[in-house]
Amino acid sequence: MKLWKCILISFSIVTLSCAIKNYLIYFWHDSSFSGLICPSVFGKHSLYVTPIFLEKFYTFHTWIGTTAHSFILHFINDPLQVFLILVVAPVVEEILYRSPLFFLKNNLRNFIWWGLAVALSAIFAHSHSLYGLALLPLFVLGMCCSWLIKISGRFWPCIMLHFFFNFYTFSFSLYQGLFWGD
Repeated sequence: MKLWKCILISFSIVTLSCAIKNYLIYFWHDSSFSGLICPSVFGKHSLYVTPIFLEKFYTFHTWIGTTAHSFILHFINDPLQVFLILVVAPVVEEILYRSPLFFLKNNLRNFIWWGLAVALSAIFAHSHSLYGLALLPLFVLGMCCSWLIKISGRFWPCIMLHFFFNFYTFSFSLYQGLFWGD
């Protein structure tokens, strides 16, 4: 299978997971347990606990993004925000969350490697300060990136998939802001 075809299939799966999440949130938005299903959307974060070691890692992850953002914005104003979202974030996050999989792809048994992929994808999704169903697309993105590493043996397809996902989410919010209001 050609690599670009695999990237596009992965992007389709991630986009489908976004649609499933949105439909489930819409379906349950008036129910009494909507805060449990998607507390990121309905504002009840207190149900979830983050372990201390992950909080430290997330602090480091946030510090990298904030430092890069403030450094670049010091020299150039707002248009570089798009560059940060579309280029810097995919590169940095894929290095942080998928590089162990890349370097261990030939040294671990298949089921251990996939267990690590599931764990890193869950940590990746959780690092974005989302909870409940809002984690689904990010977890699926992490798993698709892991799959791309496994089948290709290369790192750049993950960065491309992450770029496509960020472009999708960025352009979706831009489209809604332009045509439907905030």
